[in-house]
Amino acid sequence: METTHSEKINSTQYWDQRFITDWKDNHGVEQSQFFSRIAVDRLPPWFIHYVKQHQPSFCDWGCAMGNGTRILCELLSLKNVTGIDFSQVAIEEARSSYPNIQFIAADIQKGEDFPLFDIIFSSNTLEHFDNPWEILERLSCFAKQFIVLLVPFEEYNRHFEHFYTFETTNIPSTLRASHYLTYYSILNAAEYPSSYWDGRQILLIYSTYSELTQLALTLSDLTEKIPALSPDTAIIRNEQNRLQEHLNECAQNICRLKEQMDLFCDSFNKQLDETRNLLAASLSEKEVMSVAIQSLQNEVLANKKQDSEKLRLLSSGLDTAVQCLQSEMSADRKKTAERLLLLNDNLDSVKETLSRGFMSKMKNLFK
Repeated sequence: METTHSEKINSTQYWDQRFITDWKDNHGVEQSQFFSRIAVDRLPPWFIHYVKQHQPSFCDWGCAMGNGTRILCELLSLKNVTGIDFSQVAIEEARSSYPNIQFIAADIQKGEDFPLFDIIFSSNTLEHFDNPWEILERLSCFAKQFIVLLVPFEEYNRHFEHFYTFETTNIPSTLRASHYLTYYSILNAAEYPSSYWDGRQILLIYSTYSELTQLALTLSDLTEKIPALSPDTAIIRNEQNRLQEHLNECAQNICRLKEQMDLFCDSFNKQLDETRNLLAASLSEKEVMSVAIQSLQNEVLANKKQDSEKLRLLSSGLDTAVQCLQSEMSADRKKTAERLLLLNDNLDSVKETLSRGFMSKMKNLFK
């Protein structure tokens, strides 16, 4: 998860905003419950017996929205428990969700009121400080009997909200010369079903000297009892390791395939962009050609219309000329016919005159 918050990481304002915005979306509720469960799972029997028998006052410091506090109450049968967190937003949510549990908003760094408790428990809180042991020494002033811690162990590739890495070389054996490291247990949280932490955690119990003497613990009580693996269990563990190696190999192959797929997608997207650009250019050219063709068609249509009009006018003029010519020819024919008739009449008159003259001469001749 990457931060998008403007406030300084791990400040009160930062966590107020986290609790308001994305704490639940990023499974903060489930993770708090998970850490409480694995903490109780790794508590030594003598400690669980002590809690259930004496019912000490119990503080869950850094309780967030109280989801892990409720799990502690259920699993340890706690009757006197208090959840404390420096975020007022988280505390108000906790009070609303679990009204039967007491919750207090207090910041130990600011010297705010902090009551005494027989046991102070804290899960995955100290890693958020640059100076966790100074914070813990202040906290130990308010723990009358025990301090129980669950923190990430050997977290070298730290989450961006984690400012400190816990390892064997920096975990002290005493706190303020009043609390002594009594018990520790290192566990791989990733092996738990439905895990919400992919790494190791360490459980630490610090006790006051007076409690140690009263408990009368032996060496066997101070170390985690790990049963020897049976042959069947060893086979299962070996098979689990083999499968884990195969799973890691598959994960690497998936990463390589993803890289190849990313390269292919980049190349495909590039070719797709080029094709889109070519198509856009072609569509633009087609649009230009369509406009030109339409313009040419309009021009041809206009010319055709003009030619048709000219042809009509020419045809009309020709018809008029023909009619005029026909009229003129008819007039000429009439004049010619009249002239022929006149000539014919003149010819007949000449013939008659000649005939009479000839007949007169013939008569004179035969007298």
